[in-house]
Amino acid sequence: MLRTAALQSAIFNSANFSSIATDAKGVIQIFNAGAERMLGYEAAEVVNIITPADLHDPQEVIARAAALSEEFGTPIAPGFDALVFKAARGIEDIYELTKVRKDGSRFPAVVSVTALRDPQNVIIGYLLIGTDNTARHEIEEERKKLDQRLRDQQFYTRSLIESNIDALMTTDPRGIITDVNKQTEALTGCTRDELIGAPFKSCFTDAARAEAGIKRVLAEGKVTHYELTARARDGRETVVSYNATTFHDRDRRLQGVFASARDMTELKRFEHTVQQNEVQRERDAEHAKALAVVNQELEAFSYSVSHDLRAPLRHIHGYVEMLQEATRGQLSEKASHYLSTITEASVEMGQLIDDLLSFSRVGRAEISKIQVRLADLVPDVIRGLEMATTGRAIVWNIESLPSVTGDPALVKQVLTNLIDNAVKYTRGREPATIQIGSAGEEDGRIVLFVRDNGVGFDMQYAHKLFGVFQRLHRAEDFEGTGIGLATIRRIVARHGGRVWAEGALNAGATFYFTLERGTV
Repeated sequence: MLRTAALQSAIFNSANFSSIATDAKGVIQIFNAGAERMLGYEAAEVVNIITPADLHDPQEVIARAAALSEEFGTPIAPGFDALVFKAARGIEDIYELTKVRKDGSRFPAVVSVTALRDPQNVIIGYLLIGTDNTARHEIEEERKKLDQRLRDQQFYTRSLIESNIDALMTTDPRGIITDVNKQTEALTGCTRDELIGAPFKSCFTDAARAEAGIKRVLAEGKVTHYELTARARDGRETVVSYNATTFHDRDRRLQGVFASARDMTELKRFEHTVQQNEVQRERDAEHAKALAVVNQELEAFSYSVSHDLRAPLRHIHGYVEMLQEATRGQLSEKASHYLSTITEASVEMGQLIDDLLSFSRVGRAEISKIQVRLADLVPDVIRGLEMATTGRAIVWNIESLPSVTGDPALVKQVLTNLIDNAVKYTRGREPATIQIGSAGEEDGRIVLFVRDNGVGFDMQYAHKLFGVFQRLHRAEDFEGTGIGLATIRRIVARHGGRVWAEGALNAGATFYFTLERGTV
């Protein structure tokens, strides 16, 4: 009996639960340690003074009374009765209401109410057990955000797929189609629903060759320029260039094959004309010219799209700022948060557009080849990053640097991007250490490097570092657009050099690039 009493006492006095006992009228008689911790009151401040209704959001208590009145067809006063109405009638009652602490702060709580009765079954009081439900609310809110991000990503991915000029499809490892785009529907004359679940090989005149193409990509990881002939439902045949690669989930488990089929009809017709006229040289020249035109068009398209996006983005940003100013103090916290989120997103999009424009300009602009004194340029770059380094403990180790030959503005952009990355990815290191120097020569060019003691990266993903929009760290941890390193690679390549990186997780990273040596 003593053990049972001790156990009951330990449970009742647990700091993890708010245990409040009242008399039959609802006046608090017991206020345990958990209630003191959650609500900020000492027991002496509430016992024999107030009812639990005084510890809840009054509007929610009123709403609960109204709901119970409608449910049971009897008027219920919006006070303590609303909290214990069901329990007083022997009905299990667990509900969520907002509790109000002594300091006025609020938190969601799950409350379980039990009526306390004497041996004659007469109610002598009530026991209200409460738990802080804040963590669950935060988890649910985070889940909603993640769900929205997933929906946004799915929409973005579907838009990319549907905007492609090629017929795209995915299959499982058995070669069964799992998804297609509109171009595939046009190529085959079948609807998406009809194609999903059908064998990949059924879309082509030579089923065995099509099946062999799937097996080859599964074995080798990718297939390029694999010729197949697609057959539509109406019998129309189209020669296509089949290019495919395997894709995996985040745990590197094989999920299937991602394939594209490019209509080769016009190219085949062109090749036939060239072969008939035996003008191989003209064909090669024509191909080179066509490729140059395509590259120019792609560059122009990239620049045009990025440039044209700026105007509506400025409108969005400007009108949101005006809306915030016009409604200051009038909107709910949630509405104000939405406007702030739109503003932040427009700023991020502006940075992305700026980076895309920079990336595009690097490919189109003429570059000069003059002497650049790195010993003067590096300190200038570091001064330009003052906003990012202010308040940071950074140890700069700048070696004796040579002169190089190149475009001063572009070389400065390379150094700015690399040093800015070093500053960013050493955030949290005390102190951060950043070293800038040279490491000999490669193919007659100077090898330069920027080294840091930051978060580093896994070398198995090093090949992804310099791709457009490729990121090895979460955007929530480190800001950025995923274009900076791609721009660096393009600049260095236009100077005839190369760029690469070495690193390890949580052990820093070193970025190398080569440039032509200066004249002195």
